[in-house]
Amino acid sequence: MTVTEPSPEVLRKLEEAMRCRAGEHRQETIRSAPEPTPPKQPTMREDAVSVDVRAAGNAVSKTFFVDHYFGYPYGDLWMYDGAAWHGLGTLTAQDEQGPIQVAFASNSVEVKWKDNGDISGIRCWKFLT
Repeated sequence: MTVTEPSPEVLRKLEEAMRCRAGEHRQETIRSAPEPTPPKQPTMREDAVSVDVRAAGNAVSKTFFVDHYFGYPYGDLWMYDGAAWHGLGTLTAQDEQGPIQVAFASNSVEVKWKDNGDISGIRCWKFLT
């Protein structure tokens, strides 16, 4: 294998790239991302009462994890819905090896919780492409 000089086309592309990097290239060829608009701040009604009231609900979980306790037969499941954590204690080994493994393999997990914030069910989604 012999070493050869770069072709004129490679040299031209290199010079063009160096000019562009140095800012000598025409501005119309350089594209920039549009300025992001700031998010609108929510406004609170003056007659609304700010009370921390828990209610049953459901949401797509933003993150979740399982606490494993070595030497103890149970674990805990925690899911975050974007605003609050919801828990489910006393997971058995069968729970961790069954539906929890399905949740970890899913693309999306919907969590349902009771009035007290405890998880009452999960729905796992696997999107096939």
